[in-house]
Amino acid sequence: MSKFTIAVLDGTLAASVGGSLDVLDFANRAATYLNKAPLHWRVVGNGHHVHLSNGLTLQVESLIPSMDLGQDILIIPSLGLDGIAGEDGYSPCGLNARYTASTALQRLAMPDVRKLIQLVRTHYDRGGSICASCSGVLVLADAGILAGHRVTTHWALARLFRQRYPEIQLEPASMVVEDGRITTAGAAMAQVDLMLHVLRITIGREVAESVMRYLLVDSRTTQARYMVWQQLDRADDDTVNRFEALIESSLPDAVTIKEAAHRLNMTGKTLARRIAAATGCSPRVLIQTVRMRHAQRLLEMTDLPVDEIAERVGYANATALRKLTLKMTGLPPALLRNRH
Repeated sequence: MSKFTIAVLDGTLAASVGGSLDVLDFANRAATYLNKAPLHWRVVGNGHHVHLSNGLTLQVESLIPSMDLGQDILIIPSLGLDGIAGEDGYSPCGLNARYTASTALQRLAMPDVRKLIQLVRTHYDRGGSICASCSGVLVLADAGILAGHRVTTHWALARLFRQRYPEIQLEPASMVVEDGRITTAGAAMAQVDLMLHVLRITIGREVAESVMRYLLVDSRTTQARYMVWQQLDRADDDTVNRFEALIESSLPDAVTIKEAAHRLNMTGKTLARRIAAATGCSPRVLIQTVRMRHAQRLLEMTDLPVDEIAERVGYANATALRKLTLKMTGLPPALLRNRH
């Protein structure tokens, strides 16, 4: 018999919680049809009710840091990263602000998260298995149980992870990573991918595939195709914004780094240093990212031939563009277009 404990805090993304519960509910229906043992689960949180990100309220069991979860798999969806606004609930911040280091660290320091961190450490020390997605992976990291493990998380949190937890083997392009008793997933909607993965290893592939068919969930192995829309590890930096604007306006013949530095009134070394500090990459990689972003827009929003798109972003032919898309998204141009 498979059992799960889902830990939900105030501000947790409602879609992650709802997706988890829907997957489990449909899995139980499929298990009944396939004559398999039913699944059992409970939801815990601070107090008896938690207020989710969209204003809905969910009834929960009270979370106690020392509680014994037995053989349950502890599941932690994405944390609420909007900050507490008092009795009226959470006050949404800007989309990019949600994933800044200051916002994430402020949320980690809150009492409800600290209680959850204690529960994670206690359950893991007792030999339990733990799953988390998106910013929920921060809870596992702060609990000190990820050292030496391979993990993934929301790609926008990659820079914070590398700086705060250098001992963790981060794979931000992966959708789901299983390493021993720890399984992690990417951005918040990857919670569904996480739940399907857990179903496969606990109750079997047949049930998981049945849930996928009824909920119309595609199998996804990578976050890479989403990462090119905003530079990985990017801060809201004026130099990076101006540099990207220069690249965009100069395509197909992207401005050289030397020329860009001159037009931005700084040396090439200063430009490279500022870009590295803000994004964690070199100017050359940022140029590739802007080209890829532009190519993806054209693939998804136009019917232009791939050769013409390659020419518009500064590549000799479709073969060169294919190498770029495979490197940066894990998909060839045709699949990027078809998926859209």
